[in-house]
Amino acid sequence: MRISARQIELFQMAYRLKSTRRAAEALNITQPAISRAVADIETEMGLALFDRTGKKFEPTAAAHSLHKAVQQHYQGLQRVLEAAEKISTGIGGLIRVVSVPAIADTRVAASAGRLMARFPDLRFDVDVMSEQAALTALREGKADCAIISSDPGEPSMKTTVLADLKPIAILPENDPFADLKEITPEVLAKAPLVMLPADSPFRQVVERMLSDAGASFETRAAARTQSALIWMVSQGAGRAIVDEETLNATAGVDVIRIPLRSTLRWPIRAVTASANQNAPGLAKLIQELQLAD
Repeated sequence: MRISARQIELFQMAYRLKSTRRAAEALNITQPAISRAVADIETEMGLALFDRTGKKFEPTAAAHSLHKAVQQHYQGLQRVLEAAEKISTGIGGLIRVVSVPAIADTRVAASAGRLMARFPDLRFDVDVMSEQAALTALREGKADCAIISSDPGEPSMKTTVLADLKPIAILPENDPFADLKEITPEVLAKAPLVMLPADSPFRQVVERMLSDAGASFETRAAARTQSALIWMVSQGAGRAIVDEETLNATAGVDVIRIPLRSTLRWPIRAVTASANQNAPGLAKLIQELQLAD
């Protein structure tokens, strides 16, 4: 890969200052020289290093990974070039993922783990936050990919549908309706429910389902993760609706699972900045998440 030490130096300054103009002033050279160096690296790697949407000049996932490689290998240009090669092919680099709690510790963590096992130079850092906080992190350039449920509908973002989670009702073993083969929203709501927090898109869909069925309900407790709901139900705290995959992955709990008589859907989506949509490392993660269905 043909990238010079001078080009790396100019890229680093543009990265740190998030501006070709300020980078040029700091290095006492012309702004076109900075822009040309960045463009040449982008051409060589085949990836955008900065999101130039509107008046923005935000580093992309590839830029963050290249910057990290430069910091680690500043004494050897050849190692930086090797890192750039891996970033450009998706087998190296750092991808910062934010995810809603309901799927962070199951589907997202498992997919990231499998990829890191296959590609030792590829790293995924996963943070857990609400849907709105995840989108804010993405807009502010603090994350490369958000795994959420809703479609933000923003032109500057690329949204990919990953799958529909499979919600299922769970009841304590001593529940009087434990022998049912199927349960309706009305019957489910006859006992207190433990639910995800009010800001969870998954809870909001459940509440709409219950409202459409004309079922009044009592929220016994709220918990941020589905695994917490499963453990609460297993101890007799109430009933819940959870993702079947999460239930299967939660070992050591004794609950009764009953299919819902409902068209309830829990979609999950991957959202990235448009400038990041062709990043190979992100593409690998999205494909892995889709295969996990």
